[in-house]
Amino acid sequence: MTLKLETDRLLIRDWDEDDADAALEIFGSADVAPWLSPAIDKVPDAATMRLILQSWIEAQPNFVVPAGRWAITRRDDGEVVGALLIRLLPPYEEDLEIGWQLRPSAWGFGYATEASQALMAWAFSDGEVDELFAVARPANKRAIATARRIGMEWVGETDKYYDLNLQVYRIRASEFST
Repeated sequence: MTLKLETDRLLIRDWDEDDADAALEIFGSADVAPWLSPAIDKVPDAATMRLILQSWIEAQPNFVVPAGRWAITRRDDGEVVGALLIRLLPPYEEDLEIGWQLRPSAWGFGYATEASQALMAWAFSDGEVDELFAVARPANKRAIATARRIGMEWVGETDKYYDLNLQVYRIRASEFST
């Protein structure tokens, strides 16, 4: 399924292989990679990022809606500023995680909040999704602040996801409002 969501400032769209350099600014950043779940090393170069994007693009049609991975671009200049995802949390049976990653130069502009709210509205729109979760490492103050800004409530701390100690946040469809 191809997704295009627009907000006042942003476009949420499928990834393209030509996004490799821009995606590297996110997933190759020493300021971003340490916070990713599951834990991964920062992506070392554009060629590796291109391979990762290829795998995401190939996997996208196989995800069950609303799961997927998308680029966040600014509408005014088309610049990729971040990434969004919805995926199953381990043990990969029912709990859906929403996640956001921004390149450091895009921090502080409200892009993660704006894009996440649009994606949540879309995910909740058909009535099939009852709740979404976000997970963050306890020291990831930016992710925790974003989870709260988008209306998520803290529900506890666990190590059952990704073998990491994580804060868990949740929003139910009935609680969501833009």
